[in-house]
Amino acid sequence: MVVGAVALVAVALYGEYYFRCHGKPLSREEAFQRATDYLQQLSQDFVFGDPPPALVEEQYDAQTRGWTFKFVNSTCTIYIIADRCQGTEVGGLSEGCRVR
Repeated sequence: MVVGAVALVAVALYGEYYFRCHGKPLSREEAFQRATDYLQQLSQDFVFGDPPPALVEEQYDAQTRGWTFKFVNSTCTIYIIADRCQGTEVGGLSEGCRVR
């Protein structure tokens, strides 16, 4: 009984992973929304300067099925990567982005 329950949980977790990572990639709009939300969260931990960084470049990588967004202002450059499998994360910060 326990082995069956463990196997069922393992199959469910693998299925979720497979459909998330091998299914439909994020649309540009969904990826951009995730990136801007993440940028807003980062602004609580970092000083980006004024005005807030604006989107200047975006790129879709068909191999990783992820989007990279570049936000820039006069003091700070931030790269945010968004994809359905790995989630949303910082791809890089310039030295001008200071920790609060």
